[in-house]
Amino acid sequence: MVHYGDYQMEIYRAGLDGRLPKLPVDFRSLEAWAHAAMPPGLVSYVAGGCGNEHTQDINVSAFERWGLIPRMFVGAAKRDMSIDLFGMRLPSPIFMSPIGVIGVCAQDGLGDIATAKAARKLGVPMVASTLSNIPLEEVASEFGDTPGFFQLYTPTDRALAESLVRRAEAAGFKGIVVTLDTWVTGWRPRDLNQSNFPFLRGHCLGNYFSDPVFRASLADPLDEDMQAGIMQWGKIFGNPLNWDDLPWLRSLTKLPLIMKGICHPDDARRAIDAGVDGIYCSNHGGR
Repeated sequence: MVHYGDYQMEIYRAGLDGRLPKLPVDFRSLEAWAHAAMPPGLVSYVAGGCGNEHTQDINVSAFERWGLIPRMFVGAAKRDMSIDLFGMRLPSPIFMSPIGVIGVCAQDGLGDIATAKAARKLGVPMVASTLSNIPLEEVASEFGDTPGFFQLYTPTDRALAESLVRRAEAAGFKGIVVTLDTWVTGWRPRDLNQSNFPFLRGHCLGNYFSDPVFRASLADPLDEDMQAGIMQWGKIFGNPLNWDDLPWLRSLTKLPLIMKGICHPDDARRAIDAGVDGIYCSNHGGR
């Protein structure tokens, strides 16, 4: 793994010639730049959370309570943060979380592709969202040797769910991450105040609109009645899964199956006993 000190010196040497970094290197400044580049409705969706956003804020402060105690005299010039996971050797225990509207966070609408390219360059696996501007096959084609995982919002149409999983397998994804806490959309005041819901405007539905099962469910082709396609997505999006559905989910794939949204240890034990390969602890910003 490249030593971050090398990158620092590259910046400092450039400063001798009067050249500053093209982008800020601290998170708050980078976040401010990003917000300035996006329309207000998109900022509210990306930066906002559920309710009064207390849980979203607590997620950050909870991590801030943790610290690292370095050990000296160990000659740590060469770092090894690699881990073994699901039969793969990864350079670090870091993943890119699935972000549903990342496609429209780029001016060209190709934010999913840009993220996949970053994953390939850095060796950090991307968890690609179902809610993508770009079909999952095109996203996966940018991974190179970096493994990618596919996050599934399980629709009420089981045939469509199976189709999405089969496509992910065929595209080369290395695992399926099933989100459990979004059978109803979150109560997001920032977006509600602006009547802003990107998907009802046709954004980030590329995986549905490119799916043969979804397209076959439409009375008319999408290019003739896009609004009907969007409304059909709204009808099948939320699936209140229960434990009886888990054997079916497990039967869909031989890939590692990860459950996203589990927070209670009893749920974690029950899921593992039922054949789940991994637990993704997440409260989804207050869902």
